[in-house]
Amino acid sequence: MAEQYKSFRLSPINETSSAIRLTVSNPPINLVSVTFLQELYTFLTTLSSTADPPKVVVVSSDNPDFWIGHLDLHIASKDHPLPEGVNGGHALHHLGASTQLLGELSTIFIAEVNGLAVAGGNEFALNMDMRFAGPDARFGAVEVGGGLIHVGALQQLTRLIGAGRTAEYMLGATGVDAETAARIGWVNSAFVTAEELRSHVDTLAKRIATFPQDALKFTKLGIRENVAGIGSVGKDLERFKELLGKPDTQTSINRILELSKGEATEFELGLPDSIIQIWE
Repeated sequence: MAEQYKSFRLSPINETSSAIRLTVSNPPINLVSVTFLQELYTFLTTLSSTADPPKVVVVSSDNPDFWIGHLDLHIASKDHPLPEGVNGGHALHHLGASTQLLGELSTIFIAEVNGLAVAGGNEFALNMDMRFAGPDARFGAVEVGGGLIHVGALQQLTRLIGAGRTAEYMLGATGVDAETAARIGWVNSAFVTAEELRSHVDTLAKRIATFPQDALKFTKLGIRENVAGIGSVGKDLERFKELLGKPDTQTSINRILELSKGEATEFELGLPDSIIQIWE
């Protein structure tokens, strides 16, 4: 986590750094550049090889107008290529691998979007586990207008908002504001101020980071499998049995029994919110 990056910076959200913030800072428009893609891929592969990775990563921007911009088109242009020695093929590999890692890693990724998230930015947002939007957020894809396809997130968007709406926004290359995105399911929810957005995301990230890593990992895996059509009760039951053998699970079960007593206690009446008490 100590590694320095040029196009984004890392900072802790909680005291233990089990929840961290990745703030994109790649002026002037947070372009999905060769450097950004290489650094993001390096960061994500570092998480995959770390014994104790952060439980939550919130991705935000220090630019009020742009969350994450579109792909640097020099990567794809024949007439306006990248500087000599810079490999566009490697950049596209890093793009595909990074979006895949967002789903495969046990870390929970939260997109905190306030500003444009169009094309490449929308792809990254849709490949994260949750998306929350501020008042200036705007989502969309321009690929069809440029003769391309929104390859990194077409599947995810179709699952979220349905085929008809996906066709409307993708084929028309039109965008949605935060309120509309929340209403149709493109994002989890929208907030009227940037401050409310930050407060909600930080509170949620800290709460998630309180819970055991393995439970988070298996829950994320189950969700992703069900979205992909390969989930099953049998798989989840096997993971449930495996979790029963984990020390954190047994500690939490004992704590729940102590607080509950099988009666209408304050703990029982306060569920699910009161579950946080067992980790305090």
